[in-house]
Amino acid sequence: MPYLNFLDLKPLPVKEAEVVILPIPYEATTTFGSGTREGPEALLTASRQLELWDEEHNWDPSAAVRIATAMPVTPEVSGPQAMLEKIRRLVQPWITQGKLIAALGGEHSITLALVQAAQTKYPDLAVVALDAHADLRENYDGSPYSHACVLRRVYELGRPLTLLGVRSYSQKEQQLLQVAPRLTLFKARDLQSDIGWQAMLTHLSSLPGPVYLTVDLDVLDPGVLPGVGTPEPGGLSYYQVLDIMAALSQRGPIVGLDLLELAPIPGQRVSEFTAARLLYKALGYIYLNRKPS
Repeated sequence: MPYLNFLDLKPLPVKEAEVVILPIPYEATTTFGSGTREGPEALLTASRQLELWDEEHNWDPSAAVRIATAMPVTPEVSGPQAMLEKIRRLVQPWITQGKLIAALGGEHSITLALVQAAQTKYPDLAVVALDAHADLRENYDGSPYSHACVLRRVYELGRPLTLLGVRSYSQKEQQLLQVAPRLTLFKARDLQSDIGWQAMLTHLSSLPGPVYLTVDLDVLDPGVLPGVGTPEPGGLSYYQVLDIMAALSQRGPIVGLDLLELAPIPGQRVSEFTAARLLYKALGYIYLNRKPS
């Protein structure tokens, strides 16, 4: 994919940045719709049309936060393990320097490498995943590194894992959900009631330590964001996702995030524009405490 700068900002060297936007156009284990490899380019292109003024909090995050867009990560053709290792090697020095990595997929399998790298600096890390699917399979299509297994691999890293917005999983995944002590699930239907929503917010506020946030864009209802690899009906609204991001940012630091599984639909722009807006809003919430007075 060509080099594009997030928000069409003036290019900034990565070494000078607080936030590194990292495009990872990787697609190797998708099992339904294809096209997630086109997601990073589409999001970055759409981001050039965003207004930089945040109407919610009356500030311009792009003027207050040093944001660099890194060169896209070239997919590793020798297999998913090699791709994950390539991502880890790339981001580890940046994370060690305290930079926030905001990765753009691409398929969800890349999250494992990003969490592993973050955990080396933040051993008390908690992981929050917004996803229509549990992604807790032991293996899928013969691979333990499929996008359908990524949160199982993340859970095996030994940290608390919270799943939000899930509405599709297998019987074996349900069996794991019933016994896994560090795993908490809030299904999409639960979040449509005031009781379920408040229970979720209470849980998020009680999470210890820093948080890694992974967002599979299929967590949103297809009526809001249809261009994803595996759409599921009954998803969250745009404002529900924003409120979750805001709540996580208020409780403590988000030290890494990704937005994944964007699969642009030819002739439509709503999905990539919505995804770009979500990323910019997430960065705004994370850095709101630095808002100039």
